Amino acid sequence: MIDSITFEGFNYTRRGTFEQHKLLIATMLCFRILVRKKEIIQADVNSLIKREVNLDKIAQSPQLKFFSESVWNGITGLDKNVSTFGLLV
Repeated sequence: MIDSITFEGFNYTRRGTFEQHKLLIATMLCFRILVRKKEIIQADVNSLIKREVNLDKIAQSPQLKFFSESVWNGITGLDKNVSTFGLLV
């Protein structure tokens, strides 16, 4: 029943949004479902949304030089704050 109501609510919302916003709405809904099922914690979602940046300079390995410096600081910020991303660096 909950799955059906969630799906119908998403379909209703999807019909009234612009194409560029549909992915954002689906992502927000997905995060909310995962937090309620306790598969991820709210602090991890907040870190992803706020894009916490690591101010310490961490050297990039040569294989990861395709990331710009600002993107790399965001990745290392995720590494610092979200346990799931601990293996990135």
